[in-house]
Amino acid sequence: MTATVPSPAPPLRVLIVDDHPVVAEGWEWITRGRLDCEVIAAATPSQGWRAWRRQAPDVIVVDLTMGEARLAGARLIERLRAAGANQPILVFTMHRSPIIARRALQAGCNGIIMKDSPSDDICEALREVARGGDYVPADLARRIALLERPGATPPRPRLTPRELDILRAIAEGLSYREIAERANISYKTVSNVSQTLKDKLSAQSFADLVVKAIRHLEETRDGI
Repeated sequence: MTATVPSPAPPLRVLIVDDHPVVAEGWEWITRGRLDCEVIAAATPSQGWRAWRRQAPDVIVVDLTMGEARLAGARLIERLRAAGANQPILVFTMHRSPIIARRALQAGCNGIIMKDSPSDDICEALREVARGGDYVPADLARRIALLERPGATPPRPRLTPRELDILRAIAEGLSYREIAERANISYKTVSNVSQTLKDKLSAQSFADLVVKAIRHLEETRDGI
């Protein structure tokens, strides 16, 4: 009796949502010889959304920052989960803040891996989430856990010079339009930076952000 030769498993279809084309090329290079993958590239959250609907990927890899939208990836993850996406989602990011990592996990991702991680670790993260597991680097997982301790004080977030300038203006009570005019930047930029500040300071609304802006500036002794 002739033995039946099993058909080879189809390649893992991986959707990469990142605004740098070289990232998708990097994933193809990293996984070559280690994993049998077919990489689908999307450069924006909207492209990623459409690719998910049309291409039916097995795994979705999302950057958190795209363009000037600091946490556009987290919002894409929330949108995908709300629409019923059940594919494993791996966040591929340069952000090392446990607060931002917790935000990504709350959005619904299954794992997080840093962009400067060794290629073996990146492949292991992809393998783990693809088979239904979770993946967070041990040092990052410990820092996230510390945030959950009763009475724990989260580390003060690091702000960029632009974020700090806008935070000062918010603490003064200026509107987004007034901040944009003062700084000679677009309203959209102010709005995006303010959303990032909300995430970093765990503010639930603009009014909450004003209070936390004042508190942050007082704690850091950085006068308005």
